[in-house]
Amino acid sequence: MTPLELITNIPGLDKEMAQFVKGIVLMLCDKFVKDKKLNKRITNTVGGNMENIERYAQDKVDEKTEKFIINLKNNGCTIEEIIKLTETSKEFVEKTLSK
Repeated sequence: MTPLELITNIPGLDKEMAQFVKGIVLMLCDKFVKDKKLNKRITNTVGGNMENIERYAQDKVDEKTEKFIINLKNNGCTIEEIIKLTETSKEFVEKTLSK
């Protein structure tokens, strides 16, 4: 059984959670496996969907940007100034401020 099959065939583990586990394995590999050849080999073996990692990273960026937007608004910046400073869309700023 390959590592990918091992991760995805754990009883009671649904497909989305298996993708999340693979993402965690890939993040740990990227952080702690310094040998580039071994890192690439593990990444290719576990492989799969990088979408979850990318989504996690984007959520973290969005979260920090939202906090920054709120702080700017609390300090008296206009929506136009916030858009320029954060380099985000008007829709994103308005959505963040409406929460």
